[in-house]
Amino acid sequence: MSNHQALKQAYVATINQLSPRFTHAVTVTFKTRAYVLPKSYAKCTQNPNNVFVTAQKYQPESYKWTDKKVLGDWKWLNEEVAESTLDYFYAKLAFMAYGKDTKRTSTKAYSQPTMLTSIEGLISDKRIHAHLAIGNLPENIDIRNTIERAWWACDFAHHSIVIKPLSNTYGWLDYITKEANVGNVEALRIQSIKQPQIYLSDIGVENSL
Repeated sequence: MSNHQALKQAYVATINQLSPRFTHAVTVTFKTRAYVLPKSYAKCTQNPNNVFVTAQKYQPESYKWTDKKVLGDWKWLNEEVAESTLDYFYAKLAFMAYGKDTKRTSTKAYSQPTMLTSIEGLISDKRIHAHLAIGNLPENIDIRNTIERAWWACDFAHHSIVIKPLSNTYGWLDYITKEANVGNVEALRIQSIKQPQIYLSDIGVENSL
């Protein structure tokens, strides 16, 4: 067994301790570039009749007032953008799934999804995409629809997204660590596993990550 294969098996054994928390396998694809509107625009569109008057208070340099045109910027995808996009996706998913419970003191400790990420294509000619293992979502929501809406709310979200209920969690975790076989140990974001605060009390799993 090569060193790469041994490392991959060690990764799988470690993250498999979290397998009971995962319920869905998700693969998302990124756009190579996106036209990004200023963040203030999202705030102002809540009142579309007054969007340009309100927006001027936030970011006047991003608007062409005479033509009532929003001025954005073309941005290219890179590793930092991919990571920030997934952070935004996670925040949107949490809020769409749990609403204000993600902020309330009495509920926020457990009102968050669990998400494990592997980003592929950064050091190859493949289109950049991410494999995700997601869980801890409320049973009373449409999980597929919620994940899709959270992803499509991201600037760099490509329309391609695959969502499947997990029937073989170990097999999915083994698959998303496959980049370790070729020495790409950075693909699996093992230090950036997102999960509810209440899970951090599971000493055995957390100390091994």
